[in-house]
Amino acid sequence: MKRIDIVRQLVADLLDDHQHFQRIETLLSAQRQAIISFTPSQLESHTEQLMQHYRHIHQHAQQRIRGLQQLSLSADQHGMRQLLEGLAPAAQQHLLTIWRDLPTQLQRCQHANNANQQLLEMQHSLFTEWLPETDPAAWLYHPDSLG
Repeated sequence: MKRIDIVRQLVADLLDDHQHFQRIETLLSAQRQAIISFTPSQLESHTEQLMQHYRHIHQHAQQRIRGLQQLSLSADQHGMRQLLEGLAPAAQQHLLTIWRDLPTQLQRCQHANNANQQLLEMQHSLFTEWLPETDPAAWLYHPDSLG
C-alpha cells in the first residue's frame, strides 16, 4: 500500500471514529431510557448497535497501529500527532482538534456506560430482593401470597 493511501485510511478512520463516538453517546442515552422504562426490545437493539460501533472502533485502532508502523511512526498518540502535523494546514487543525477530542468523547461514553451499569445493577438488586430464590411462597408477588 502506498504512503498516501495509508495516510488517507488513517484520516478516514479518525473521522469515522469521531462519528462512532457521537453515535455511541446517543445510543447510551437511549439505552438508559430503555432501562428506566424497562423496554427489553429497545435495550437489546441499542446494545447490539453499541457493540457494532465498539467493533468498528477496535478495528480502526488495530488498523491505526499497523498504518503508523508502516509509515515508520510510533504506534501511539505521538505517532498519530506527528502524522497529523505533517498534513496540509487546512486539514491539519481540524483533524488535530478531532484527535484531541477523542479521549474526551471516550470519557463521556465511559461515564454514561457506568451510569447505565449502575442502573441495571440497582434494578437487578430490587428484583432479587422481591423474588427470593429460597422460598417461592414468600415472594412479594407470588400468587399464593395474594390470599
